[in-house]
Amino acid sequence: MRHEYLKLVPENITVTFTDIHFSKRQGESITVHLERPNDNGFDIAEYVLPVCYCKKCMGFTEDEEYKLRRFVERNSPLIWEIAREDGEIVADIV
Repeated sequence: MRHEYLKLVPENITVTFTDIHFSKRQGESITVHLERPNDNGFDIAEYVLPVCYCKKCMGFTEDEEYKLRRFVERNSPLIWEIAREDGEIVADIV
């Protein structure tokens, strides 16, 4: 499930995140999604917490991607807190 976090207003970027995912191999993780509408659909960036690994980035410049990564890093503690309070932990069966 995705949870809406906030909208970055002048940039028109919507930020959402998944429930906590647990796997034996990687432990707990959350994927943070950032989307901005464009003429052909959306610019998309995805970061995996806790390491803030950039899983996907399409349509954003290098400078924008750097700023988005910093934003996700700074907001990571609050995202984890909200996910623990409001979400579920989804575990791999394997």
